[in-house]
Parts: sequence; structure tokens; C-alpha cells
Amino acid sequence: MTPIQLKKKLQRFLNSFVIIVLCLILLAFIVTLVIGLQVHTIRFPGFLGNKPENINYVKTTTDPNEFTFVVVGDVKCGTATFEAMLDIIHEDKPAFVVVLGDFVDHQELISHKLFALEMTEHTKDFPMFLIPGNHDIDANGPFGLEDFEKIYGPAQFYFTLGKNLFVFLNNISPYNQTDQYLKFLEQALSKQMEGAEKIFVFMHIPPSGINSSLMCNGLPGSEELLEIARTHHINYIFSGDHHGYVKTGKDGTAFIVTGGGGAKLRGKHGRFHHLVRMSIKDETIVETVVTAKKQLETAELIERNIAIYIWPLIARNGLSVAITVVIFGIAVWMLIYSLRRRKRLLK
Repeated sequence: MTPIQLKKKLQRFLNSFVIIVLCLILLAFIVTLVIGLQVHTIRFPGFLGNKPENINYVKTTTDPNEFTFVVVGDVKCGTATFEAMLDIIHEDKPAFVVVLGDFVDHQELISHKLFALEMTEHTKDFPMFLIPGNHDIDANGPFGLEDFEKIYGPAQFYFTLGKNLFVFLNNISPYNQTDQYLKFLEQALSKQMEGAEKIFVFMHIPPSGINSSLMCNGLPGSEELLEIARTHHINYIFSGDHHGYVKTGKDGTAFIVTGGGGAKLRGKHGRFHHLVRMSIKDETIVETVVTAKKQLETAELIERNIAIYIWPLIARNGLSVAITVVIFGIAVWMLIYSLRRRKRLLK
């Protein structure tokens, strides 16, 4: 190969490389626009949250003598792992799913929109009830309890399904600094105790003192909660916050800590991603821990960074960005056209 031929070959390679790079940049612009618009215009799925119509749906479409529900906690940045588990339990056709808080990573609206986008395909057949966690709301931040309840419905509620009572509590700081969550629990128990034979309670922070291996926040009012559980014969208390699985029995109550929904695992015991499937048939309760492997979160990470950091800049400077994209696209087209024309002339 002569020096002239080598030079021409190198020039063709450089031209192709420049075209590929410019096309990739243009593609990145388009992908950013598509993802940004998807996230910022998302309509929250109807089955996502604690709205009265979702509770009514469960009560009117579920056989109270035979049904399944699913409990999982602490998803945060592990949405791909969480979705993999949801794919598994879809076959069970659960009556509902309960997420025990920390389903997003930051207390801001954009994080909740991202979660809603990811859950759109997974909440078509059953409601997904949400417990607020310390990563979901912040009393002094941009997304507080009022925002949560405006989008998802009440943070504390209860309902009965046959002879089963389900109570959902908000026990994160600063809302746990008073005994409001304990009062709500006692109120629910006092109104429904006569017909309830099985009682299930859901919250984010587990009571202190039930297991020394837990790595999570301390819960004010833990002693009172344990006493309520004992005197009212609560069957199950589910909580998250600890990123793993721990089950403890105390005074007839099963305390299940299930925080393996996708967030980074911690602690020495129960370090696996999982959800808990509860199957009820007449008087029998069968609990099954469904495990899953950690999934790659690459696509979710790209989506998250675009929605949180890049798209807001585009949205604030929409006209300038639109003009830049058009000019850039024209420049790419002109470069490709000129290179092809030059190639034809050299033949």
C-alpha cells in the first residue's frame, strides 16, 4: 500500500468516525427529549396508591376466603430488580401489593414520576398500596406528606376483607415523634375487632428491640406498639427500613422485616433481594419468601440522570435547545452530503 493510498484510507476512516460520533450525539439528544417528555408528562397509574377506589376494587373483586397479597420494601434505585420480582408474582394474580416505603431514592416529585413510569406496566391488574418511607417524603423538603396524599391517597388507612383486617401506618420521623400512628392503630382495632380474626399491620420502621441484627432507625413508641400487638393479638406486623429479611416471633405476633426490594443490601443476615407472598385460604396462612437476583440498573440509571439532571436544563431553555438541535441536525446532514459528493468526484 502506497503512502497516498494509506492517507486516503485514513481520511475515509476519520470521516466515517466523525459522522458516527455526530449521529450518536444527535441520537442522544433525541433519546433525552423522549425520556424527559415521558417522565414529565406521566399520568400516575390509577392502581398506584391508596385511593378509596383501589380499596373498593380489592373488596369487590377478591374472594375473602382465598386470596394472595404481596409485601415488599425498600426499592429505591433498584427498580429493575423490583420489576423482575413483580414479573414473577404476576402469575399468582395477587389481590394487591404493599410497598413498605422507600420506593424512591429522593424526596422530590421527579423521583415519584420516575417510579410511576416504571410501574405503569405492573399495576394494570392489581392495586399497589404505598407506605411512606423516609426517602419518599420530607416534612421540610420539596415533597412532603401533603404531596404524597394528593397523589397517592391517605398515608394511613385500614380496611377489612372478610375476617381479615389490614392496617397501614405512617411511622417515619417526624410523624412518629407523637403517638399519632399508635392512636390510629388503636382506632382501627377498636372499630374492627369484633369481626376480625386475622390482623395484618404495615409500616416502614420496625419496632425497636425485636431483633438485634436489624440495621435501621429506632422507632419511638416501640414498647407501646409491642403492648398493643400483644393485647390485641395482632398476627403480623410488616416493616422495612432494614435492607434485608428478618423474621421474629414475639407474644404471638410475627414481625417480618422485608426490605429487599432492590435497594443496596446491608447487615449480616437476610442479605438477599426478595418479596413476601402471603396466601390465605380459609383459616390457613402460608407465607413464602420469593427471592430474585440483583438486576443491572443501567437503563434505569441513564433514565434517572436524564430526568433529574439533564431534562430540567432543557425544559428551562427549551427554545435555545430546540434551535441548537435543528442547527446540529442540519450540520450533520450537510457534512454527510459533502463527504458523499467529494467521494463521487474522486471516482
